[in-house]
Amino acid sequence: MEELFQKGRQNPPISKNMPLKAGSIAWARSIMGRIKAPIKKFKTKSEQVMSSTFKRVATQYVKLAKELDKGHEQQIFEQWRESNTNKAIDLLKQNILKYEPPKKSGEHFTLYQVNFAPELKVTIREAKFLDRIGKNIPQTIINIALQDKDYMKHVDKLN
Repeated sequence: MEELFQKGRQNPPISKNMPLKAGSIAWARSIMGRIKAPIKKFKTKSEQVMSSTFKRVATQYVKLAKELDKGHEQQIFEQWRESNTNKAIDLLKQNILKYEPPKKSGEHFTLYQVNFAPELKVTIREAKFLDRIGKNIPQTIINIALQDKDYMKHVDKLN
């Protein structure tokens, strides 16, 4: 499992419909789940099974568990939280309509386009997935995610 983690750490296999950061955390947690089950079984056995080999394996398990949880998972979430909290607010401050100048000189009509950043949709989607797996999402992003349907409704009406 440690080899699998090191091999996929930079570019983990992510389920089709999962956003990047939430998918990376889910992948790390799946590795953790696969190593947790055998360790629990060994812990329930008598002291006779508690050989030096098991103790060595248990030490490796603890090391990998810390690296998965505190190192990898926490690092991914902290980066996501720091980069998305202020960015989401800035994206919402942008005007919803953007003036598009005429492409040919002499055209006399005004063209406006909907200016709703796709990055905001990704942030909302990430927040929903991260919330499902128990991460503490910043209140600002929670408020934005709760209004997701309203934003999309307004964008659809303007298109």
